[in-house]
Amino acid sequence: MKRKLIAGILAGTMILSLAGCGNTSSPASALDENKTAASEDTTASSENSTAAKETGSASETGGTTIQFWNSFTGTDGDVLRDLVEIYNKTNEKGNTVEMDIMPTASLEEKLPAAIASKTAPALVIKGNFDVATYGDNNIFQSADDFFDATGTDKDDFSTASLEALQYNGSQLMIPMQVHSTFLFWNKDLFEAAGLDPEAAPTTWDEVAEYAAKITDNSKKIYGVGLPVSGAPCYFDAMFKSNGGDVVSEDGKSSILDSPENLKTLQYIQDLVTAGYAPKGATGADTDNLMLAGQLGIYCSGPWLVSGLKENDINFGVTAMPSGTKEAAGVIEVQGFGVTSTCSEEEKAAAYDFIAFWNTTETCKAWSLRNGFPPYLQSVAKDKEVQADPIVNALSSISEFGYSFAPGVKAANQINSEVLFPLIENISSGNDCQTELSNASEKVNELLSAN
Repeated sequence: MKRKLIAGILAGTMILSLAGCGNTSSPASALDENKTAASEDTTASSENSTAAKETGSASETGGTTIQFWNSFTGTDGDVLRDLVEIYNKTNEKGNTVEMDIMPTASLEEKLPAAIASKTAPALVIKGNFDVATYGDNNIFQSADDFFDATGTDKDDFSTASLEALQYNGSQLMIPMQVHSTFLFWNKDLFEAAGLDPEAAPTTWDEVAEYAAKITDNSKKIYGVGLPVSGAPCYFDAMFKSNGGDVVSEDGKSSILDSPENLKTLQYIQDLVTAGYAPKGATGADTDNLMLAGQLGIYCSGPWLVSGLKENDINFGVTAMPSGTKEAAGVIEVQGFGVTSTCSEEEKAAAYDFIAFWNTTETCKAWSLRNGFPPYLQSVAKDKEVQADPIVNALSSISEFGYSFAPGVKAANQINSEVLFPLIENISSGNDCQTELSNASEKVNELLSAN
């Protein structure tokens, strides 16, 4: 997906006129009003929900009970639970959605086996990186009939958000959110280090400069977080910002082993070696440091917003820093997929929940509580959404967002099996050029196998 297409995801949806959409209700307030009642009725833990009921069983209220798998393990998962509970309590069909939240690796391991044994959930959230894999392996069924079946207004969606989730001309998934990575900073730590708390670093060189001033190892305060696993692939954006890349434009060969990428790896290694970034930290580790007020600068996604607010962290968020060439951040569209093995009753219930999600009220609540930029025009036009400084800051992805390895089936494998281990190895002190060359060979192996 080219930058022009990426901008199209947000054009006409995030930066529209200030005219309101005519919806005077406040979904954020409605969410709070329902939250207490929902929590009183919370079901058993996600680990036991599948065993508690058969997938697609009849609900006590006469509707259909479906299972819903996703990997929202952060604080955004709490918001998602609230919205699922609101649906369960308010939908007129009496449907019940039982949600299992699990790490991405667990979901990817469990889902193919569940499809093979016909015990899969009806509904799953995955991203545009997974479209080719899930389409080829018949994990999801076509959602071409969704709009006619539910009456959902297709014209309210940005065209590119729909196109990102299509495969071989068919709509494989329906959008759930659009996101990228952004730069978060702790204003209190900036001020304590003698930095302007209202001025975020705009370049990667400034990130290193500020990180050195913020770091206080005696207090376990780090200047910047550079996780080696379980996090957004911030290093792809760093490569791009310095003029490098990972896969050739035709998607057939590795271009990882380059002077530009070597410079980026040496930059990361230097920050870790100096103690400005925690060594060997996972995404969960760096998230927790940020939420505890012990991390000055961190590149992460909108899902971090609600946790920062709940922990009373005085933070700012802005666009990704620029390197020697440009500012860059990998953009992703995540969507709802209906599994190929579910029954017609389950499919109808799944569609009903997806339609509930893609209403102005629900998507507005998601944007305001998490900071995710809207992809529905009706949400983007909303005055309350447009007035929110966090949502506005995160809407900057139209300026720096790009798609990583578009159309490359092995994109996820490249990140998880090659690039994250590469970052871990150079953070441990291994020779950057040796690790870069070895990783490039592995990328070529994955590309040739797919």
